[in-house]
Amino acid sequence: MQKIDELIKQFLQELGYEPILNMFSNVKSGKKLRSKLLLAIADESEIAFKICAAIELIHLASLLHDDIIDESELRRGARSVNAEFGTKNALMLGDILYSKAFYELSKMDARFASIISDAVVKLAIGELMDVDLGEKFNINKEAYLKMIYNKTAVLIEASARCGAILAGLYEKDFAEYGKNLGLAFQMIDDILDIKSDEKILGKPAMNDFKEG
Repeated sequence: MQKIDELIKQFLQELGYEPILNMFSNVKSGKKLRSKLLLAIADESEIAFKICAAIELIHLASLLHDDIIDESELRRGARSVNAEFGTKNALMLGDILYSKAFYELSKMDARFASIISDAVVKLAIGELMDVDLGEKFNINKEAYLKMIYNKTAVLIEASARCGAILAGLYEKDFAEYGKNLGLAFQMIDDILDIKSDEKILGKPAMNDFKEG
């Protein structure tokens, strides 16, 4: 995962604006589930690492925007970017990460950009669905599953598809695996949000539940 972190840093340094790096230093790196899945399918290569770096930038951008929507002051046990630098800066940093990720993807095989851009559109719709469901008490299973597919599972599904393409494997099977993994991951996260405390979660307990 060190190679991916190095690429992300390189991508951001290329932008030539120091405040971006200063704010990004406050963004805590996660487990890189999406990258680990892609590399488990495709093995390590320069192109695989670059796709992973782009996917991680997109994932981090989505978390920045998610924290703004939820008005979260904590992310992975540290102050969120919106709490530390303000909502406007957090919003723009998220936009910059998205834009840089797509710029890097534009230099690769068009299939990767197509798969990931489609996933990001669905991800944004998932965020909107989450906001909508948060405004009313939700007991609709299908609406919940559709929301968590778009919000979380779709980018994990896209990671698996990209890995399968790189490895020359049947992408539909791996896409299905990635989708189900993503759904399970989000369900567990939602359960932990209710069951666990702030120290374990690294964010305010019940925050997602309060948001719907």
